[in-house]
Amino acid sequence: MNLPKNEMETIFNGIRDFILIISPDRVILETNDAFLKHMDQKREVVIGRKCYEVFREVTRKSSNCHEKCPLEKVIREKHHCRAELSRLGSDGKPRYTELTIFPIWEKKGKISKFIEISRDITERKSDEKKTQDYLMRMVEERTQQLKASHERLLHQDKMASLGKLSSSVVHEINNPLAGILNLVMLSQRILKEDEIKASELELFRQYLGLMETETRRIGRIVSNLLTFARQSKVEFVRFDLNELIEQTLLLNSNLLKLNRIRVIEELEHNLPLICGSEDQIKQVIMNLVSNAVESMNGVSRKCLTIKTFSKEKGKTVGIEVIDTGTGIPQEMMSKIFEPFYTTKKKGKGVGLGLSVVYGIIQEHGGQIYVDSTQGKGTSFFITLFEDPPLEKKEPDLPLT
Repeated sequence: MNLPKNEMETIFNGIRDFILIISPDRVILETNDAFLKHMDQKREVVIGRKCYEVFREVTRKSSNCHEKCPLEKVIREKHHCRAELSRLGSDGKPRYTELTIFPIWEKKGKISKFIEISRDITERKSDEKKTQDYLMRMVEERTQQLKASHERLLHQDKMASLGKLSSSVVHEINNPLAGILNLVMLSQRILKEDEIKASELELFRQYLGLMETETRRIGRIVSNLLTFARQSKVEFVRFDLNELIEQTLLLNSNLLKLNRIRVIEELEHNLPLICGSEDQIKQVIMNLVSNAVESMNGVSRKCLTIKTFSKEKGKTVGIEVIDTGTGIPQEMMSKIFEPFYTTKKKGKGVGLGLSVVYGIIQEHGGQIYVDSTQGKGTSFFITLFEDPPLEKKEPDLPLT
């Protein structure tokens, strides 16, 4: 059914989208009222002009329609195409338009004209940006909450480790204190004698030397314990991994002695300094040593081996913690880094240790692997960087 011309014009001008009929050389042949109102132009000014000239004149500067217009793509692909254009409105603010161009074909297969249909999507873009900004704020707030929760989790895990150390450290301090007290009492008894012999003066020197050694030892233990207990701000610095391991083993020395565990240290000399948080890496080693001690309860051969070595020409440093404990069952290997998952008996642990280890290594952009044979023992292998990568890499999943 052919509609009368006036009815066609009424429908054409009643459409709220902006419609242009353009010749192949981009001359505007016809337009609807919505476009003229949007551009604030009269029909006689627009008809016969190049479309991009009209847009440039309105915006008082070159818009991106000439470069982004999909008209050439329509000709090349012989199919309608869509694009999103940006222009300055009459108020000087950016306006966004969604543009679709449809080709009209002649009988001979040539394009006779193009129909361009566009709509102003500035409000939609503004709403999308508001939504995006809102989501970004929500993500940032959630990230801060997760960071705070992670820090609390680290501190709780550290306090749990301190609880395990408390009894052994008491013995570690009590033994040298008892020795110092005995030496003081012996010295006082000698001083009560009327005459002090030269040989006894030499004994005094030996006693003082022993008391100094034991006092310094107590000081180191207390200092390390306080440093470990302190809820310090996470700060990445360069430090010697070997020294940190020695400090951690000193804290655990009595625990290891009480459990009759032989410790083998294979620490590479002149190891490159690594960049990270001393406090957190110490917590990693503390957890691995503690887990190793517990895994060796009830086995006859108790041996803990800690190795360090440089890799990739000093760019990375490796740590390996090996025990001769009961090992981890194969079906549990994929779950050991999950929070609150534990293979220990009820009351012996809440399953935070290895998840904390995993989180710390992730924070340092490092990698962690685990290899275990049930009945023979477990080996944890960690790689840390001399300079942490710019983008933190997700630690690899445990390998079996």
